[in-house]
Amino acid sequence: MEKITAIVKLMAQTGLFFANADGIYQRREKEYIDEFVSGIKQIGDITAEMEADIQASLDKKYTLNEIVDGTREVLDGFSEPERQAILKSIRGFINKVIRADGHVHPLEHENYKLWKTAFGLH
Repeated sequence: MEKITAIVKLMAQTGLFFANADGIYQRREKEYIDEFVSGIKQIGDITAEMEADIQASLDKKYTLNEIVDGTREVLDGFSEPERQAILKSIRGFINKVIRADGHVHPLEHENYKLWKTAFGLH
């Protein structure tokens, strides 16, 4: 469960970073991230304490380097197929977050390209 919580927390932080990449944290972006956390809580055994920890992590701004480092840290200990599955999930999540407001800002797009490059994704 600890690994699941770490992945959910990372995805929420990643979503927050990309939602803020254009300098504006749109309501639709925030709602999408909140719905993601709520959805995970409903299907998993995420305790109130874990949810509070995840929500607290959303009270800060992150850099791309912090997101990349956090992703690498979370991926440590997983097999290569598991890593690829996690990266695929994160990539899909990022795409949904940056499209949540109906517009992909050039800064969101550029940071997304840099994130993919950091993990050898195309």
